[in-house]
Amino acid sequence: MAAGYLLKEAEYIDRPLSDDEMWSSFAYLFSSKSVNDTSYKYGFLKSILDNLYNTNDKLILDFDQLFLKFAEIYWNLVLKHHILQKKPGKLNRQSELEKALILGKEKYGIFEDIPFESLSNDMKKDICRRVKAKCKLNVVGALYADLGGLFYSFSRNEEWLQINPRMYEFVCKHKVAIEKLNYYEWAKFLERVNEDSVVDHLLSKIDESTLRTRSSLAYYRDILFREFESKCFYCGKPVTKKSVEVDHFIPWSFIKDDQIWNFVLACPECNNKKRDKLAQVDYLNKISDRNEILIERNTINRAEAAGRIKMIYNWAQKNGYNEIWTPKKVSV
Repeated sequence: MAAGYLLKEAEYIDRPLSDDEMWSSFAYLFSSKSVNDTSYKYGFLKSILDNLYNTNDKLILDFDQLFLKFAEIYWNLVLKHHILQKKPGKLNRQSELEKALILGKEKYGIFEDIPFESLSNDMKKDICRRVKAKCKLNVVGALYADLGGLFYSFSRNEEWLQINPRMYEFVCKHKVAIEKLNYYEWAKFLERVNEDSVVDHLLSKIDESTLRTRSSLAYYRDILFREFESKCFYCGKPVTKKSVEVDHFIPWSFIKDDQIWNFVLACPECNNKKRDKLAQVDYLNKISDRNEILIERNTINRAEAAGRIKMIYNWAQKNGYNEIWTPKKVSV
């Protein structure tokens, strides 16, 4: 096989895999045997992990999905925290990624402390396009090779990535552990290529830069309020449009995404008490039935929602979300 970074396309190895083999592939990525000139592989893996639940029914993600998250991560690391992503060397050269971000900032006259999520959609798309053009050439194939060709297939020309179903299940079950390992090795790499003054509180800076800002949920609240009875999903108490809140049924801290199939209307009391807990399994069945109604009304499509919520609930439990919350129902 050619060096990973030179690959224009490749297919994942399609054979039965043991848990030990899959862990070994990540152990290699996080070992000294993995050669890293930049931090891109860590950032690209994080982009995949954050998009695990945005795949289609064939487990395909397009490059625009992945590099939008990739651009967001590095915008904050490079422009906000001024963290170098490769050793500059004697000529003090910047990486292609850093050049693309700085050009985007200068083109639109953006101040350095403006977070990526505050940019307009057109700005985001343009910056994502610049970053994708530079970074897809090496990082996609390099990560593919370091994971032993087990994790995904890809095509640079057609700009898609397809996750191996066996690895998909494994990564979903161990998502939190893999994220922590990725953060740790990412921080170790950045410590080697930056001055001590820059890497102070480095893990916190990485976490902040990779954390997707929670958007306004007013749009989803209006849809759910219009489609269903104005009652709290959990306790059944009547609510008004002004008093009701939107809750991530699977905690946002795990799924890190805003999808209507994971949203329910909740009274402030239930929303506050539930927080990062999973609701009792009876409510899992209730939201699954609710999603079937949304599918029938064409509010969401079946490929995105059917059965997904139950799988993610199970994966969240396997990732340590073991505290189950039971709401106190009220009689009305």
